Amino acid sequence: MCKPKIFISYHRADKKYKDAIIEILNEYGYRYFCVDENETFNGWNHQHIADHICSKMKGCDVLLCIVGKETYSRPHVDCEIHTALKGGVENRKGIVAVMLENRCDNKNDIDLDTFPTKLQENFDYIVLEQYASIGDRIEQAIDLAIENRDNSRIQVTHKNPVMKLRAGKYYDN
Repeated sequence: MCKPKIFISYHRADKKYKDAIIEILNEYGYRYFCVDENETFNGWNHQHIADHICSKMKGCDVLLCIVGKETYSRPHVDCEIHTALKGGVENRKGIVAVMLENRCDNKNDIDLDTFPTKLQENFDYIVLEQYASIGDRIEQAIDLAIENRDNSRIQVTHKNPVMKLRAGKYYDN
């Protein structure tokens, strides 16, 4: 049986954490997709970028969201979380949220003002982990996210609309 494929959602400012998590996923033999921070979207419309990135999620089973101190304000990450939660049991993705050490809180005492709203609204659904322990807990976290995804008794919510993306085109320079 194939291991689940993981979609990594992150803010470019958290690249070093993304790279370390990729090493852990590779160590355990997981397949994954993430947008490389060097990928250029020069001249692309922001909505086109979001659609392109979220289309890559279709082949994934779990969204692993890296939650840093600015993640809550990132429209593209919000769109990825929204996409992972869409649909019923047959379409939604499991979600593992990894809280980074650059935050001033932890999973037992979360600063809700800086924690992504869509994750807050779905605390019963998401699997919340600390970055410091993800190396030891990655397999359990992903397995639990898959269980939650497949459990029709666990409902997800979409109370808040997706954050508005910037108008116009994106330029890397």
